[in-house]
Amino acid sequence: MEGHEDEGSGAGHRRRLPRLLRGRTLVGVVSLAAGAAAVTLLPRIVGTTWSAVVGLASAVSPVALAALAALWWLGLWAYAWSLTGALPGLTRPRAMLLNLSGSAVSNALPAGGAVGMWLNSTMLRRWGFGVRRIADFTVTSNVVDVAGKLVVCAVALAGTAALGTLPPQVLAGAGVVSALLATVVLVAAALGSRVGTVVLVRAVLAVSPVARRTVVLRRLARWRIELLGVRRRVQETVLAQWRRLTFGTLAYVLLQGGLFWACLHLTGAVPTVSAVVAAFVVDRLASTVPITPGGSGFAEAGATGVLLAAGAAPAAALTGVLLYRAFVVLLEVPVGGGALAGWLLLRRRSRTDLGVAA
Repeated sequence: MEGHEDEGSGAGHRRRLPRLLRGRTLVGVVSLAAGAAAVTLLPRIVGTTWSAVVGLASAVSPVALAALAALWWLGLWAYAWSLTGALPGLTRPRAMLLNLSGSAVSNALPAGGAVGMWLNSTMLRRWGFGVRRIADFTVTSNVVDVAGKLVVCAVALAGTAALGTLPPQVLAGAGVVSALLATVVLVAAALGSRVGTVVLVRAVLAVSPVARRTVVLRRLARWRIELLGVRRRVQETVLAQWRRLTFGTLAYVLLQGGLFWACLHLTGAVPTVSAVVAAFVVDRLASTVPITPGGSGFAEAGATGVLLAAGAAPAAALTGVLLYRAFVVLLEVPVGGGALAGWLLLRRRSRTDLGVAA
């Protein structure tokens, strides 16, 4: 673990949060409102009512809910393995705290994504990690997470499509998934070499004469050397930690898939296995859409639409999807917020004890 190599930039780092909030609050509020409105209108869209959804949800026993919560927690524990691989020296409890607190902020605040990254960066600094390692960790963890989702989704769709039981609407979406995966693979291959990285940067700069004069792209040109350094360090981390990164990411996605199936089973929405897999794939892909927090509204509508196309009852399908989303999105807010509050309280007590001892 590195020392505080970045003490001189501490004041500037502390000033980033107000700037993030000022620049993104309006957009974030609109995003939250759009997600809430979309979820509220879901029963009418799919052909059911909120009373029917609440009735099915209330029929799920406390024992079943506890089992679902255990499965959800096991998935988070598995993902902690991936985070510790992305940042050697990070312990699993701290990785869990980073994941939960960042997710809680991202799902609850208007500028959630940016504030969540700021919060995690601040926590890592408090634990003694330097700016460079934090930046490398951010790139590595996000690339591995997105790549893992896309690979699992592409393989799952290819397998279910081969069975010939997917609805036509889902088959059409398979082409989009393949295109996304191909893009990621090409970019990753390019970034895997020094020449490829330089070519990508130059390609962006060559988009148009107007683009070359923009502040962002002028900075990108200056950042080329830094980008090469990040690429090299990320590549070294992935090569050294690929087992932990692979296990953590794949186990997390598969356990989430198991949670999705269990929620549908408990609400009585049990169409074909291929339809469940396809609906889960749609949910995972839609959850990456940055328009609303966690893709709220888009993910639920997409997953429920796939289940309806496969013959599931509207109320049962929507209730199962909402129950699953309650765990992977909603539950992370109080749990992550509580964990963050506990961490802050322990830090305050520690500082108080040090002051008394002095």
